[in-house]
Amino acid sequence: MDKSLEIQLIEQALAGDLESFGELCSNYYSSMLAIAYSVLTDHHLAEDAAQEAFARALRNLNKLKSKEKFAFWLARICRNVAKDMARSRSRLKNSDDLSQLPAGPDKDCDHKAVNDALNSLSAPDRELITLRYYDNLPYEKISDVLRLSKPAINGRLHRARKKMAKYLRKTGFPEVRS
Repeated sequence: MDKSLEIQLIEQALAGDLESFGELCSNYYSSMLAIAYSVLTDHHLAEDAAQEAFARALRNLNKLKSKEKFAFWLARICRNVAKDMARSRSRLKNSDDLSQLPAGPDKDCDHKAVNDALNSLSAPDRELITLRYYDNLPYEKISDVLRLSKPAINGRLHRARKKMAKYLRKTGFPEVRS
């Protein structure tokens, strides 16, 4: 989305136009879903977190200091909502650890191994991998959302991929390249 159009939509939303805010939400929905998923690792909870982030953003839109930083501001709200949900979820979990259940077919084992490798990363690295490879966002959009330069994104992605590959090799996953 063009920055001038985004600023115009923000101004219209501030004036009470909910359709304008809805358009902003549509533009950033997949990014917020990816950010929430990187924290929660559950698609349904990530959807809930993204929706809650949009609701909080709407309620607090008048607190946005710089319209040019809307994406970053929204991402921070979403990240905080997801972290709150994760904390609540961990408090509610009982002592039974479902990750210890035996895995199903090999395809499920591969998926679990990759998810385990992803979850072994720090939250910022997991978020970046999720935005780029699960949500297929271009560097430009990631740059807007995370407020990182393209070279920084590239470097962090490279290091995160290497960490995942090392984790997978260590756990016996076959033929892993970084």
